[in-house]
Amino acid sequence: MSTNDKLDVIIVGAGLAGLACAYETARAGLQVAVLEKGEAAGSKSLTGGRLYLRPVSELCGELLKDAPFERTVISESITITDDTSSMSFRLDDNATPDKPNSVTVLLSPLNQYLAEKAAEKGAMLLPQQKADNLIFDKEKMVGVKIGEEELRARTVVAADGVLSFLAEEAGLRPQRDALSYGLGIKETIELNSTCIEERFNLPPGKGASRLFFGTITQDLQGGGFIYTNTNSLAIGLVVNLGALSNWKSETESWQLLEAFKARPDIAPLLAGGKTIEYGAHLVPEGGFNTLPRPGLPGLLLVGDAAGFVFNTGYILRGMDLALASGMLAAQSIIKSHQENFDPSACLNNYEQALKESFIYKQMEKYKKAPDLLTLERLYKHYPQNVIQLTRELFQVDSAGQNASIWHTCKKFVFKVLGLKGLRDLWRFMRMDS
Repeated sequence: MSTNDKLDVIIVGAGLAGLACAYETARAGLQVAVLEKGEAAGSKSLTGGRLYLRPVSELCGELLKDAPFERTVISESITITDDTSSMSFRLDDNATPDKPNSVTVLLSPLNQYLAEKAAEKGAMLLPQQKADNLIFDKEKMVGVKIGEEELRARTVVAADGVLSFLAEEAGLRPQRDALSYGLGIKETIELNSTCIEERFNLPPGKGASRLFFGTITQDLQGGGFIYTNTNSLAIGLVVNLGALSNWKSETESWQLLEAFKARPDIAPLLAGGKTIEYGAHLVPEGGFNTLPRPGLPGLLLVGDAAGFVFNTGYILRGMDLALASGMLAAQSIIKSHQENFDPSACLNNYEQALKESFIYKQMEKYKKAPDLLTLERLYKHYPQNVIQLTRELFQVDSAGQNASIWHTCKKFVFKVLGLKGLRDLWRFMRMDS
């Protein structure tokens, strides 16, 4: 392609959001180019995670029809940990097998699949191409620079991740402190499918999600996870970057994951496995109150670049928000092309679509969550004491006695919670109000 040619859409970043946008705009007959700084779509993606299907079934049903998902999640658990022990709340859910809630995915093969689907519709995928700067024309964006060359388009879509330089250059990303980010340290461990199903008590082809919090992060705000893939486990920790920067410890962040893997309740699940991928990346954690404006005339932000991730403490969502935002951006672009294209109208369409979507509605609903999850008591005081009370409930002493439920509940309310704990409990109960 000549650099003098003008495209309809340039998408910077071949992740979930960018490729969803590429697929939909190309399917509508627009001229679309996707710039990816890696060797191929998915080459820069780290491990995998969990995709909630129901929110995107209408928007992305055709796109995801034959997607290479790993396992349908039917087993959920949240585990509280202290230094030596743990206790779990677990659900094995077979109520709606024909309408799965979520699936585990590996991002590299999923992104490759999405790239192929977009290419089939006519999108041009340009690997090893890094957009260095935006091209401004008065108050609108008209393209990007790749080295000394210019590539122009009616709309630029920034899908370049949590530290989006396009959003920064456009002045859309305000200076944020480290508390607005999490550091995810992840590992993929190869393990055969039969072994996974036996260890996690799963039927063939079904999957599990295991979430952990407590002393595994050594007093830092954060938590751990294990997701079952077809022939591997995704395991990792996410800790708040601000808390980590103020951490008074000689332990390195990567050692937290090693300690997590070595726990007596985790190590047997990983035994005999082989590490095939390891890495770290940033996650947006600021929530609704830190969202930037989703674009300027000629520029739209999608996925992590727009900050579309939220964590309630028991559900972490990002992939479904990325896919949905890519599709909504595409639909806004298509609508504007059908109405005598105007970049300001395109941006207005996108903003309105976001406000009416589950993305904004859910992120606004849980806008209190980031502040609540900074409570230090969540990661040491409560886990240690709850586990100790539970231990006393189940143990029988030398006199043949065990703690009564009434006695345990009184200790929990008056000694573990107290006034601070009751306030904390009230705030969590009203987190979504």
